[in-house]
Amino acid sequence: MAVLGENTKPYSLRKDEQCAQLCFQAFGTNCSLLLPYSENQNLDFISEQVVLWVNNFEQRYSRYLENSWVTKVNLSAGKNEVSITTEDYEVLRAATFTFFQSKQAVDPSCLPLTQLWQKAKAIKSVPNENQILEARNLVNWEWVEFTKTKIFLAQPGMGLDFGGFGKELAVDKVAELLKNQGYQRFLINFGGDIFASGEADKNEAWRVGIEKPNEEGQPAYVLKLKNHALASSGNYRKFFDMSKKRYGHTLDPRTGYPTIHSDLSASIISPSCLKSGILSTTCLLSGIEAGMRMIEAEWDTEGCIQSVNSSCTSNRFYDYVIYEKSA
Repeated sequence: MAVLGENTKPYSLRKDEQCAQLCFQAFGTNCSLLLPYSENQNLDFISEQVVLWVNNFEQRYSRYLENSWVTKVNLSAGKNEVSITTEDYEVLRAATFTFFQSKQAVDPSCLPLTQLWQKAKAIKSVPNENQILEARNLVNWEWVEFTKTKIFLAQPGMGLDFGGFGKELAVDKVAELLKNQGYQRFLINFGGDIFASGEADKNEAWRVGIEKPNEEGQPAYVLKLKNHALASSGNYRKFFDMSKKRYGHTLDPRTGYPTIHSDLSASIISPSCLKSGILSTTCLLSGIEAGMRMIEAEWDTEGCIQSVNSSCTSNRFYDYVIYEKSA
C-alpha cells in the first residue's frame, strides 16, 4: 500500500467539544467523516488511514487515470487477460451485484456509451442511431470474463466504468475499515452517499437530511439513522441541453440514452450504501410507480421518490423521519 508523504496532509481535521470532523476531496466531491470522542482514539492515525485507503481505491479503479488498473483492463480489451488481486475480485463481485440488483440499469461495462455521450456533449450534437447501437453492442456485464486471478474483456472496444457504484462501495469499505480499527460510532458522507454507524450521542441516532428537488440545501425530510446507509439520485440539478432537448446526467445502458431531465429524486435507506445507491439510481430510471414497487420488494429497504409537488414513500419510511417540510 502506498504511503502519504511525511509532511503531506491532503485533509483537514477539525475538533469541537463533541466530535472530530475529517474533510477531504475524493471522487470529484466533498467527503467527510464524523467521529464522536471516546477513549483511546488516535484521530490523526485513523484520518490518515481513511484518506490513504480512499486515495488507493481511486488510483486503482478510476477510468480517468492513465496508470489505473481499470485503464489497463480497458486497453487490453479483445487482446489480453489482466491479472487481478483479491481486492479487485471483491470489486468485480460488487459490479456483478450492481448489474443484477439494478435489473441491468447500472452496467459497469458502460464505458463505450459513456464516452460516446461525453463526446456528444463536447460538440453539442446528439449521436445518431447507428453510433448509439454500435456503442450499446459493446455494453453487457455478462460478457466480462473473470476468475479470482484474471479478467478478460472479450471484444475490442469494451470498457469498464465503475462510476455507477464505486463511491457507494467505498463508503461501505471505509465503514468496514473503521469497525476493524475498533470504531463503532461514526458518520461517513461521500458527496451525499452516507453510512451512519452506532449513535451520534447517548441514545441519539445520527440525523441526516434528504434534499427537496429544486430547493438546494432545503431538507424535505430529516431522518434518524443508526447502522444504516442513505443514498439519493436525481436529475433535477445535473443536466445538459442538446438539439432542443434537456437530458438528465444519468445514462441508461438499456436504451443507450441519458434520462430525460425531470424533477424526480429517489432516496433509499438500507443496510449498505452500495445497495442504497443501486436502488436509488434504478428507481430514478424506472419512474415513480415501478420505483416504488422495487423499494417495497426489498425486505430491508425503505425510501421515497420525490417530485417538486409530491412525494411517494414506502410503508415504513416514516419510522426514520423526525422532520418533514410542510408543502
